[in-house]
Amino acid sequence: MSSTQASIPGSRVRAAAGEGPTTLPGRIEVRDKVVKKLLQHVAATVVGVESGRISVSAAEHRDGIAVRITTPLPIPPLDDPAAVAAAGSVTDVAARIQHDVQDQLARILGQQVTRVDVTVDGAATATTRRRVR
Repeated sequence: MSSTQASIPGSRVRAAAGEGPTTLPGRIEVRDKVVKKLLQHVAATVVGVESGRISVSAAEHRDGIAVRITTPLPIPPLDDPAAVAAAGSVTDVAARIQHDVQDQLARILGQQVTRVDVTVDGAATATTRRRVR
């Protein structure tokens, strides 16, 4: 029984042909910049900020992939006590981000994500765009 295998030397994913409806000989190679964009998009979606505000990197780690994310955390309006209470603590939010990124990347890449490090480097508030006249 064969299975999909991927590794990230540097941050490049190489995958052998795996299980599926049709197994073909050969290999699949995904370039570094594609992996980085994918990681950035997944992290931005999970965190809830624009992808340009997030920095990501990936490397091999034991039998899987280790991911580093540096991001601002979205915060609710501070004059809304109910929203602030519902948001949870920074550590709770960071733990949720770790778990969700790990799950989504493992599903998308087809490989175990063994570590997700989250560094919070600021806060992101919802901005109201004004119409230019």
